[in-house]
Amino acid sequence: MAIATSTAAMISAAVALAGAAAGTVSAVQQAETRRQQTEYQSDLAARNAQQAELSAQAADEAARQERRAGYEAAQAKRQEAARIIGAQRAQAGASGAQTDAGSTLDKTLDTAEKGELDALAAEQQGQSRAHAQDMRAWSLRNQSAESASNADFAGSRAETDYLGLSSTLLNGASRVGRNFYTIGSRGPLLP
Repeated sequence: MAIATSTAAMISAAVALAGAAAGTVSAVQQAETRRQQTEYQSDLAARNAQQAELSAQAADEAARQERRAGYEAAQAKRQEAARIIGAQRAQAGASGAQTDAGSTLDKTLDTAEKGELDALAAEQQGQSRAHAQDMRAWSLRNQSAESASNADFAGSRAETDYLGLSSTLLNGASRVGRNFYTIGSRGPLLP
């Protein structure tokens, strides 16, 4: 029993059309899944950027505090040296020694020098700690910028792949047309 050419063409077209429809539905589902994944990645990268920026701001504040602490420690060292020098001069004056000449003057100058060196060391330590915090803030801001860039890139990829969907539909239409042409020109290829 032979199948008529028009019947075979209709069956072939229906099968090709069903295949194209199934392929399109599958492509739509895959595109939606990819869109949701990239949207999630974009949101995650944006949150990472926000967190890195908050951490950088905290590091900036820590750097300011370290500078302030170094300055205050230096001031405390200078005040301590001044108190020691005052006590030395009072002691020398009470014993009847001349306070602005000889060994008493040398002792006063040595104390002032050591006090200033201690003050400078304390200030430098504060500056070093502040610099470390500045570098941490800089690094965190770079991480923030990278995360923001990743969020933008992922967001741009989150759009539906209409080119892929169009390609699936056009391939299905091409198969339907090819089947009509083949059956119409040669007839059904059944035994």
